[in-house]
Amino acid sequence: MTTISVGQAMEVIATQAADYAVSDRPDLDERTYALADYISASIDGPSLNGLRFFESLFERLDAATEAMEQASPGRRGRPEGEELESQKLFFAAMTHEFRNRFVAAAAA
Repeated sequence: MTTISVGQAMEVIATQAADYAVSDRPDLDERTYALADYISASIDGPSLNGLRFFESLFERLDAATEAMEQASPGRRGRPEGEELESQKLFFAAMTHEFRNRFVAAAAA
């Protein structure tokens, strides 16, 4: 198995956030849990520093959420309104799920 990079993980999360935003809003918890399982299973490698990976992932998730907050309305290709709010919710849910897993792993 190859190791997923933080950038690749963010691409997957962004794609799923966009899909979630335009869907019938399936259960957010189930969707984020399944995606976190997929990404976690893709993190492999003897030289991988898990702590650094997740710190970087958290930074990127926070930055993406902040960028959505500052998005200029009406820009082509940018979500707006309910779609934008749904994407922000999805990013926040992914951050929450990964933080919970990180804390649980650190406590084990």
